[in-house]
Amino acid sequence: MTSWLDRFLHRELPLPPSDSAPELTAELIEAEKMAAELVDYLLGPQLFWQIVVETPLGTRRPKMTLGGLVERIERLQAAALGPNDRRRLEAVVAAWEEARRRYPQQVTTKLKRELDSFVRNWKYYLEQRARNPERWKEEYEVEVRNRHRIERVLRLLGPEGPPGLLAELEELERREPEEE
Repeated sequence: MTSWLDRFLHRELPLPPSDSAPELTAELIEAEKMAAELVDYLLGPQLFWQIVVETPLGTRRPKMTLGGLVERIERLQAAALGPNDRRRLEAVVAAWEEARRRYPQQVTTKLKRELDSFVRNWKYYLEQRARNPERWKEEYEVEVRNRHRIERVLRLLGPEGPPGLLAELEELERREPEEE
């Protein structure tokens, strides 16, 4: 049973007004929600943490990962945010940095699991593309996101990442399609 104090302390406060374009505002709201749930995510078993947020563009249901949070932070840092939203983003960055400082082992564990997931997906795509290049050529634009996610997560892992992974992937990417 949740106490009134717990409900009071964990209630969702109204967000300050946004001063950015609606798409940026929506992405910022997603990042804020991820930052608010970051500790629970790190201490929980799920790799892909479902969140639901109401944005100016409607309800969104992104799956949170650490790489996904950092991806949003990086896009928002490069975007033309207004001063209010820039401050809101600074709070998200501070939450991420605090979580990395307080929970380094959990961060590393989640990042390694995330990396494994993206590598499996990318290798599967490469295998399928080798077998049927015409059919899988159409999927490249969607699937290449996993490749970019691998690079981001490897960067976040730093020396904790598996050595030689990028070279291994580059070798797989250079393979010619199989003859049928």
